[in-house]
Amino acid sequence: MEKYSLVLEGGGAKGAYQVGAIKALKKKGIEFDTIIGTSIGAINAAFIAQGDINKLEELWQTLSFQDLMDINNELIESITNMKFSSDILNEIARKFFNAFKEKGIDTSSIRSLLEKYIDEEKLRNSNIRFGLVTYCLSNMKPQKLFIEDIPQGKVVDYLLATSNLPVFKRQIIDNKSFLDGGAYDNCSVEMLYEAGYKNIIAIKLFKRRKRIRNYYKLSKKQDLNLKIIVPSEELPFILNFETKTLNKILKYGYIDTIKQIDKLDGYKYAIYNIDEERLKNIKELFTPSFSLNFVKLCKTSYKIGDNIIDVALNRALNKLCRAVCGVNTKSFKKQIVSIIEYIAEQGNVSKNKIYTFDDLIIRAQKIVSKREKKAKGIESAVYYLIKNIKEDE
Repeated sequence: MEKYSLVLEGGGAKGAYQVGAIKALKKKGIEFDTIIGTSIGAINAAFIAQGDINKLEELWQTLSFQDLMDINNELIESITNMKFSSDILNEIARKFFNAFKEKGIDTSSIRSLLEKYIDEEKLRNSNIRFGLVTYCLSNMKPQKLFIEDIPQGKVVDYLLATSNLPVFKRQIIDNKSFLDGGAYDNCSVEMLYEAGYKNIIAIKLFKRRKRIRNYYKLSKKQDLNLKIIVPSEELPFILNFETKTLNKILKYGYIDTIKQIDKLDGYKYAIYNIDEERLKNIKELFTPSFSLNFVKLCKTSYKIGDNIIDVALNRALNKLCRAVCGVNTKSFKKQIVSIIEYIAEQGNVSKNKIYTFDDLIIRAQKIVSKREKKAKGIESAVYYLIKNIKEDE
């Protein structure tokens, strides 16, 4: 089987997604001969290149902000949840003052973690070639380095350099100052392409930001086979190292990647491919009497003589999706799936598994049955629609 080269985007705590994504790629039989990264992507890449993905997974499952910096987990949780008491505000002020005085947040805890887990000898002798991107402030130049370009004994130093956020104390290597590689290229497909790699998988951590340097030019390369794994929705904040959140992100990375590889249905959830006949059965729900009630609940205007079924399917359903789901589409499939996913999300149905379409419908109907009396305005049309969907025969 043809091997791929892998590039991992930087993104702090979002990096847990990549561990789940890589496990999914491996389950699908996809192997790598090279892996590079920027910032947290480079740290993940180093673990994987040295053959320690299980150790990396265990680390992400137990990691907390206190492990990375001398900052109390409760303090970070308060900041993340925007809950500030006088004690919390005083602690934040003290931390900022100390960071200012020391010219940045101390990274010695991160160094200790890396020195504990990164095995430079294993990394250099690995069958998987490792690389990273950082930025040298001293000469204002990017540094795109493969393992053979990194001086002996300096791997941890360069891992700290590539992940050196502006709020950290500057990483100094051989009297040169370095900044997080994301300042130059947060997802360096270009580095791999320039090195002669043509089959590339990029695992992104940001849904909306491309942040692949020279992406437009790269996308026109006829010899480049580039596959991009992108989170289906925005991942939590880059500094949200709350253990429970990290575990959710990791599991989501696995399911979301399986969804993209297998081209499963669903927009916010992973749904086994939906049968067109099943959608046809749901559309048959729109009888004249059902459609009239639905149109009224959607507060959609109509005139005497209008085909009420057409009004329901072509205008009311679209209005409902825009108002409730933020989705503007004429696709009946996307409209129905978006509405079902909306209710599933409202009921906190887990996104960390793959559902059959009917399984998700049943879950949505259970949520509706408990909440129907609380429905107000146009949302009552959502409840009316979902509760009337019949089981697949």
